[in-house]
Amino acid sequence: MHEGLRSPNIHTPSNLSEYAAIVQHYPTSTLWAMGSYIMAIPDSYPSRVTNEEIISLAGIEELHRFQRNDRIAEFGAMVTMNEILQTGRTILPKVLVDNIKSLGGMLITDRITVGGALATRGFRSSIAGTLAILDTSCEIKYMKKKRMRSKWMPLSSLFDKNGKIDIDGLFLISRIRILFNNKSYQRFLSSGPFMKDMGEMVSLAFVGNPEQDIVNDARIAITYPNLGFACSRDLDNLISSVRFPLDKAETASLGNAVLEMTENLVPGISPLQRTRTRGMINEIINDLNINALTSPLTNDRKKDYLDWL
Repeated sequence: MHEGLRSPNIHTPSNLSEYAAIVQHYPTSTLWAMGSYIMAIPDSYPSRVTNEEIISLAGIEELHRFQRNDRIAEFGAMVTMNEILQTGRTILPKVLVDNIKSLGGMLITDRITVGGALATRGFRSSIAGTLAILDTSCEIKYMKKKRMRSKWMPLSSLFDKNGKIDIDGLFLISRIRILFNNKSYQRFLSSGPFMKDMGEMVSLAFVGNPEQDIVNDARIAITYPNLGFACSRDLDNLISSVRFPLDKAETASLGNAVLEMTENLVPGISPLQRTRTRGMINEIINDLNINALTSPLTNDRKKDYLDWL
């Protein structure tokens, strides 16, 4: 047995009322979903904290629910990525489905819950960035004046400008609502192993509506798991403000501008992450160039396209 082992106190509520009662007595508790993040962190056990209080969310029935209508899908926080894939493969935005598939096989996706993917401090999964650009909303529960309160908020409001959680104290993401996105162009790209080397991994999620030479409603999120994610209206506007197709100089200029703003939003990315980011940005730009070239030409743009060719 490990010398000096400190055993945590485990609480196992079966509903949200029991959860609220536990939080009232132990307001500094740690919430435990499936543990997929801590499994990837070396030397995370045994705990360095004496008499740590842990609340297991696995038995809370309300957090396992799923429902949908014609416009949205609603998932409880304990629904796993695999369950989302099985129930929503044909109705959810393609960028989200591709993101979930990129995490690994069923052995991995069956241990990652949507709540855990969003609420883990010090780590940002690619799921957070993808859901942010899909205008997802979330319900959070928190204690105030000894009562459990709840409120709905845009998922993007959960994070600061660097993609890090911007809420103090103990809170629980209980449900998320995902809009059935109608964006005509959706791409998810990732580079680097998700479980083995989070410090060098990069992912990019992008959606938009290309119309001839412009991209309307462009939304982009670039995620660095160890640092945060870049997601802002200024970043979106960089892409929405240009006219495609771009020549080589214009492609390089837009790529540099997106990369510079990304590094300002998420400082500290490594040289390898920078190279991977640049490659992903260029891939998206090249796709949009091809889309513009294959779209029906208007008379006032035919000459510009011929000059570009």
